[in-house]
Amino acid sequence: MLKRRGAQYFMFLLRLLVLLMLAGKVYALETLSLWHGYRGAERAAFERLVEDFNRSQSEIQVNALAVPFGGYADKLSAALPRGQGPDLFVFAHDRLGGWASAGHTVAPIDRYVSERLRQRFPANLVDAMTFAGELYGLPLAFKSPALILNTDLVASAPATTDEMVAIARQHTDRNAGRFGLAYMYTEPFFHGMLMNSFGSGPFSRGGSLALGSPGNIASVEMLARWARAERILPEEPSSTLVSSLFNQGRAAMVISGPWMLGEIDSRVNYRVVPLPVNSASGRPLAPWMAVEGVFLSSRATNPAAAVAVMEYLTRRHSAERMAIQGGQLPANTLAFAHPRIATDDTAMAFLRQLEVAVPTPNLPAMTVVWVPLKNLLKKVVKGAAQPEAEMHLLQRQLQGDLARLERSRQRSEIPQQMPAWLWLIPLALVLAALWAWARYRRRLMATWHANRTAYLYILPAMLGMLVLVFFPLLYGLILSFTDTTVFNEHTPLWSRFVGLDNYAAILGDFDLWRGQEGARSLDFDNFYWTLLITILWTASNVILAVGLALIMALALDKPIFGRNAFRLLLILPWAIPNYITALVWKGMFHPQFGVINQGLQVLGVAPVAWFDSIGASFFTGVVTNVWLSIPFMMVVILGGLQSIPRELYEVARVEGAGRWFQFRSITLPLLKPVLIPAVILSVVWTFNMFNVIYLVSDGAPAGANDILITKAFRIGFEKYQYAYAAAYSIVILALLFCYAVWQMRMSRTMEVVR
Repeated sequence: MLKRRGAQYFMFLLRLLVLLMLAGKVYALETLSLWHGYRGAERAAFERLVEDFNRSQSEIQVNALAVPFGGYADKLSAALPRGQGPDLFVFAHDRLGGWASAGHTVAPIDRYVSERLRQRFPANLVDAMTFAGELYGLPLAFKSPALILNTDLVASAPATTDEMVAIARQHTDRNAGRFGLAYMYTEPFFHGMLMNSFGSGPFSRGGSLALGSPGNIASVEMLARWARAERILPEEPSSTLVSSLFNQGRAAMVISGPWMLGEIDSRVNYRVVPLPVNSASGRPLAPWMAVEGVFLSSRATNPAAAVAVMEYLTRRHSAERMAIQGGQLPANTLAFAHPRIATDDTAMAFLRQLEVAVPTPNLPAMTVVWVPLKNLLKKVVKGAAQPEAEMHLLQRQLQGDLARLERSRQRSEIPQQMPAWLWLIPLALVLAALWAWARYRRRLMATWHANRTAYLYILPAMLGMLVLVFFPLLYGLILSFTDTTVFNEHTPLWSRFVGLDNYAAILGDFDLWRGQEGARSLDFDNFYWTLLITILWTASNVILAVGLALIMALALDKPIFGRNAFRLLLILPWAIPNYITALVWKGMFHPQFGVINQGLQVLGVAPVAWFDSIGASFFTGVVTNVWLSIPFMMVVILGGLQSIPRELYEVARVEGAGRWFQFRSITLPLLKPVLIPAVILSVVWTFNMFNVIYLVSDGAPAGANDILITKAFRIGFEKYQYAYAAAYSIVILALLFCYAVWQMRMSRTMEVVR
C-alpha cells in the first residue's frame, strides 16, 4: 500500500515536471510583429513566406500586418518613438537617415549580422541599408529605372546617349504628338541618372550638399539640350502621359522602372535594356534606385530573434518565391539563377542595370532637396533660368534651410531643464477657471436647469469642436513658439521654445529679391509676395464668382424655357469633388495634349504654355476655382431672389422705374442679407483654397503662384520646419479674423446708414 502511494506520488511529480517544462517552452516562444505595405500578389507571397517561417521552427512566432501604404510612414514615425509599433518593418531605404538621426525609430544590427550574411547582396544594396557606418536592415528587393524600347520602332538598344538622342530625333514629330524619348525628366529621381553619370550626385563623397558642382550643372545643361534644342521630350511629363504615349506607339523609348510594366498594353512589343553610356562623361547613366528592406525597430526587445527572421526572408529560396510569386526584383541576386527568372529577359535586364545603379541618398538632408530641385528642373527646361546660375542659387537657398534644421537638432541635444515659470501657465489656467466658476456659478446653474435639454443636444457637437478644432488650434499656437523640425520633433516641447522668433522671421522679411547682381530675381518664398498673390487670388475669384453667379441667378429667376434643366446642369460642378474637378482642368490645360490648346490650334491661335508664366498660371487657377464657386453662389443668390416680394417690382413698374433702377433699388438692397454672409464664406474658402492651387498649377512657375496656405504646407511638409509652418498658419488665421471683424463692422455701418 505504501509502495503504491509512493509510486503515485512519483508519477504526480513526473507529470508536474513535464507540465512545467512545456509551460517554460511556451513561455520561451518569442512573438514578433512585422509590418509591411505590400498589396496583391506581393502581399500573398510575403505572408505565405512568413507562415512558412513560423512552421519551420518553434522558437519564434511572427505576426505579419499589412498596413495601408498611404499612411504607412506616418504610422511608423508616430508609433515607434513612443515605444509602440512593430519589432520589424518593411520599407524603402530613403527615410533611413532621418529615422536614424532622430532616434527611437530604427536600431542597428551590425553585431548580429555575419560577413557571410552581408555577402548575399551586392555592395550597393547593402550601402542603401547603411547610415553613418551602421547597418540597420537587410535588403529584400530593388527597383530602378531602365530603358524600355518599342521594338516595332527601335530594333537595337543605343550604346551611348548620342546614339539614343539620334534615334529619338528620328522618331520625333511634335506636330503629330510623337516623341523619340519620354520620361518624367523634371522629377529628381529620374534626373539622378544624369547627375550620377557626371559626378557624385547632389552630395559630395563626404555627405555635404554639392548641387553647384560642375558635374551637376553639366547634367542640367544636358537635360536642357534634350528638351529645348533637340526637342525630343514631351512637355509637362507625368507617369500617366509616359505610359499613354508608349501604349499608343507615340513614344519610341521610355525611361521607367518595373512599376510601369503592368501598365503596358499587351499589344505593344517591348524590350527592357540598361541605360546607355553618357557620351559627354564616358560613364554609364547610373539611375537612382529604391531599395526595399526589412528594418529592426527601436522597440524590439530581442534583436537576435528579429535578425533570424531577416535572415530567413532574404534566403535564396525566399527571394526566388518573392520574385516568381510576387513579381519582385530580389536583392539576393543568387535568385536570378533560378530557371524561371534566368529566362526572363526583363528581369535580367534590370539585374544588369543594378550593376551601375546608385541607391537614392538616405541622408536626412535629401528630404529637403526633392521639391526645390524639381522646381529648378521645370524652370530650366522651359528656358526660364540658366542652369549654372540657378544651381548656385539653389545651393545657397538649401544651405540656409539645412542650417536652420541643423540648429534645431543641435539645440535639442543640449541638456535642458524645464523652466520653472512654465508651471505657472497651468496654475494660472486652473485659477482662472476657479474664479470664473465662483463668479458665474449661479448664472451657469440657472441656465443649465432652464435649458438642460438644449445643452444635451449640442454637447456632441461641442465635444467634436473641442477635439477637432480647438485642441489642434491650441497645439498649433503653442508649436508656433518653438523651433520644431523633423530633427527634434521627439524632444520635449518646452526644450524647443524660441519665443517670437518664427513670427519675426515671417513678418520681418522685407527683401523681395534674391540672388546677386546680374542674377537677381523675385523671391517667391517671401511672405509679402505670397500675401499679395493671395489677396489678388481671393479678390479676383470672389468678384468673378459672385458677378457671374448673380447674372445666372437673375436669368434662372425668369420663367425661361428649360429652367429646371439649366439649374441641374449648373449645380453639377458643385456636386463633383473639387479635387476631381481640379485634376480634370489640369489635364485640359496641358500645354501639348490639353483640349484647350488643341481648341486654340483649331482656331489658328498658337498654343499657350499655361504654367510657364505667372499670369497664365494664375489664370488657370482662377478659371478652375470660379467654375467650382459659381454653383454655390448661384444657389444662394437664387434663393434670395425668390424671397423678394414680386409686388415691389410691380409697384416700381407702375411708377415708371426701369430695370436698372429696380435692380439697384430693390434687388441689391434686399439681397444684402443673403450676399454678405455668402461673400464672407467665399472669401474664407478662397483664401484657403488649397486643392486648386496645389493640383492645377502647383504654384508654378517655381512657387510664384503659391498662396499662403500652400506655402505653409510646403514649409511644413517639404522643408520639414513644422513650427515655422505653424506660425505661418496662425498668421493666416489672424488675417482672416481681422477680415471677418472688418466685414461685420462694415455691414453694421451700412445698415445704420440705411
